[in-house]
Amino acid sequence: MDKPTFRQRIVYDVGFELPPELHEWVVQDLIGRGAMRRYMIRFLIPIIPFFVLILLFPGPMTLKLGLIVMMIVPLIIFGIALSYVWRRFRFVQHGLDPNLVDETKFSQLDREIYNLRYRH
Repeated sequence: MDKPTFRQRIVYDVGFELPPELHEWVVQDLIGRGAMRRYMIRFLIPIIPFFVLILLFPGPMTLKLGLIVMMIVPLIIFGIALSYVWRRFRFVQHGLDPNLVDETKFSQLDREIYNLRYRH
């Protein structure tokens, strides 16, 4: 499996399409091991400078940290909720089958059914 160059990786992380020879890598990136962790990191990293700006507001540090926490919690919740939609969009963007997102869900379900039936 080919991996993207550093430049291609940055372009991909910003939201653009990779060439067709890297589609296998795209599939592994979107549904492979650690996909949710990578998605959340990419989702949260661009927001961090805005949180740093909050620290420049006048007032006690507890108030500033409280503001940051009140923004981070909904951000994480919305990020997790939108991950399914975002991954389907990325599959469509690359010309791949968007139903691949459900593939890992079904394989996990099959594994649980197997464990319930045959493991004691």
